[in-house]
Amino acid sequence: MPKTMKAVVWDGGVWPEGLSLVDFPRPELRPGWVLVRNRAVGICGSDLHYLSGRTRHLIPDENLPAVLGHENAGVVEAVGAGVVGFEPGDRVAAEPLHGCYEIGRIEPCRACQSGQYNLCTHRRIVGVPLTEMLPGGYGEYSIFHATRLFKMPESVSFEAAALIDVLAVGVHAMAVGKPIPGMDIVVLGSGVTGIDVIQCLRAWGIMRIIATAKYAFQAEAARQAGASEVILLEEGVDAVDEVLRMTGGEGVDQVYEAVGGSTDVINQGIRMCRKGGNVIMLGIFDGALPVDLQRMIYRSISVLASSTYNQTGYIRDFQIALSLLESGAIEHELLVTHRYRLPQWREAIESSVSKAQSKCLRAVVLHESG
Repeated sequence: MPKTMKAVVWDGGVWPEGLSLVDFPRPELRPGWVLVRNRAVGICGSDLHYLSGRTRHLIPDENLPAVLGHENAGVVEAVGAGVVGFEPGDRVAAEPLHGCYEIGRIEPCRACQSGQYNLCTHRRIVGVPLTEMLPGGYGEYSIFHATRLFKMPESVSFEAAALIDVLAVGVHAMAVGKPIPGMDIVVLGSGVTGIDVIQCLRAWGIMRIIATAKYAFQAEAARQAGASEVILLEEGVDAVDEVLRMTGGEGVDQVYEAVGGSTDVINQGIRMCRKGGNVIMLGIFDGALPVDLQRMIYRSISVLASSTYNQTGYIRDFQIALSLLESGAIEHELLVTHRYRLPQWREAIESSVSKAQSKCLRAVVLHESG
């Protein structure tokens, strides 16, 4: 097997510079790990944040050059020493998060001991070079610990499985928010995370879901996903006023925020809640932002943080997400609006950057089967 692979490699520069399709060292197999030939990778918004320079400061220089891409699905190419349950040719969905147990730490951190490996002090993420450069799906091959792979049924496509990372975020939000059938709920933002949250809420038995959308194509996707009402944020539209109008001035039981950035959506969510309601925060925000604490205390409104995913009880959120996808309760084909081959990587990223013009929910790069 050759020691190099084709990969879109990032040198730390700002898009449209900084990326190139070159030969790159193929990741070396480790005991307990599995070499996966990537078949599909989603272009996540967090990738674009790195490429735009917004979060470049989080990446240590020693981890560059890097191969991004943490939304992956592929085929097992080879297994490391001690691996059981997988063999070459298996179709697998790949969870990128690796905690203390997977990276071999003798003394696991408190987060990993409690099952909250998403909060691991030492975590490694395939395709996200924050602490170690583990090549992601922008390259032909990646390695994953065997416990981070899930065999895929034939009914689930590689491109649908690549976005299980997004769906697991929604599953974890259900564990944090604990929505109850009969609740009225708002989902702020109808990007891919918001769309999957809408689908999870429907799977959890929620019938009234009010979604907000920045663009008309997102609003249509929200309706397809199961939103009962959609607020298109056109000029002059105030989402809070609209939600209060729709609920007779009472507000809703819960708000799931899937926007982040430098927006004021947390305060919007607080104002949308009825007394005793809560806001579940999924978005990644830019630093410290003001929050209306007075309204929170007077109306007993809580803000709950839902960071990525880990496990619900004894079952991993990623496994629950795959089961939902397999059952047909969740539809991922509606999320994948743009498909490209690896040589078209520039078009793939450009469509993701310019989604208002391209009407892109999620672009997926498909590797050749090999």
